[in-house]
Amino acid sequence: MRWLLRRYLPDWGPIALRFALGTVFMAHGWAKLSGPVGTSEGFNIERWGWAYPVLWAWLVALVEFFGGLLIIVGLFTRIAAALIACVMLVAILKLKLSRGFVGGFEFEFALLMIAFSLVLTGGGRLSVDRDVLGWGVPTPEVGGGAADE
Repeated sequence: MRWLLRRYLPDWGPIALRFALGTVFMAHGWAKLSGPVGTSEGFNIERWGWAYPVLWAWLVALVEFFGGLLIIVGLFTRIAAALIACVMLVAILKLKLSRGFVGGFEFEFALLMIAFSLVLTGGGRLSVDRDVLGWGVPTPEVGGGAADE
């Protein structure tokens, strides 16, 4: 039974993380893209005092929706997860930090940590990154093979 758990279940861990993170961000990104992005009704970034607030609002909405989609598929997982981690870090620092952890930024923190774990590990063995692009494929070991003896 242990060999079954060690052999097959680790491949499904990144899929669960990718599905959880990707669906949350696709939903939030879609809500921003289908609503009035960059306005007080949609995504109010003007009050932060940043230059080009509408551009930032659109950029965040696109990163959330398409980044979530890429993460679910497992394509460019590390890049998409890094962009989503940046979005969450800004959301925590600019919007939620003053409210404290409980009832404040615990959800955003969990999403940030999921994104960070995908940045570190990639999409896993069952991803387009590995199957199509060859990213994350183990490199052949030098020495120790039958041909070397």
